[in-house]
Amino acid sequence: MPVQVQILGSTRLARVAVPYLLERRGARVVGIDPGEEDEGLPWFAAVRGLARSNGIAIGRRDADLVLDLDPDARPTRGEGPMLRVLAPPGARSPDVNRALLAPGAWGVGLLTAEGTAAWARKDLTPPPGDAEALIDHATTRAIEALDAGWDALVAGAAADPLDVPLIGGRFRAQEAYLVWNWSAEALAARIRACAGPWGGARAHVGDNAVFLLDARVVAAETPTNYEPGTIIRLDEGVEIATGRGVIRVERLRPGWRPARAAGTYLAEVGLSEGYQLV
Repeated sequence: MPVQVQILGSTRLARVAVPYLLERRGARVVGIDPGEEDEGLPWFAAVRGLARSNGIAIGRRDADLVLDLDPDARPTRGEGPMLRVLAPPGARSPDVNRALLAPGAWGVGLLTAEGTAAWARKDLTPPPGDAEALIDHATTRAIEALDAGWDALVAGAAADPLDVPLIGGRFRAQEAYLVWNWSAEALAARIRACAGPWGGARAHVGDNAVFLLDARVVAAETPTNYEPGTIIRLDEGVEIATGRGVIRVERLRPGWRPARAAGTYLAEVGLSEGYQLV
């Protein structure tokens, strides 16, 4: 009987994994569960069409193997072997986006149900780009891990113990706050990570919250006489001084309103060069 597979979370993973499983492994994909939020988004239409054309249910089904790269990681222990993100020592959850916050020792593995051993794993070094680029990168590494460990899993071979077992948990809302005296690299990583599961890293303009949606480092050193959080340049985007270096942000979301060009919005509300964000 073909191995039955359930895919959770990432629509990118579904688009890549379904053809791989059907064409190369002769597996049966029984369900694709994007979660309540993703199912209503425009880019899920392609996955829905893929599911319908292959007789795959939308939602959770019993399966032999669970594939999950959801940035807002949900525990899958007890559901059989699983494909999941591996966190390094000290991390509180196996979260794709968390790899942007604290690079180093991350991976993707084909794991036992208990999350203590793996048939295969691949390193997951965060690439340049935003949270979307990391999910694309993680998807590629995930398929590589799945391919490397598939034969051993199906044959019933023992998995190799992990140095650090998989741990449960979620990316927490309070991790979206920014501290401007951090380095530009650390701030850019946090903003990029928070753009995925939480819709932006939180900063304040006066008493109002804004959520920064992207960031990149534009200078390694902070200009003289600029305190951390101070606006250095304001055009369509905004360049901001940090504890060490300068970052540039192109987009932000004012409160829970739609995304805007960061510099344009800040100028509209009366900000200019020299204003210090908190």
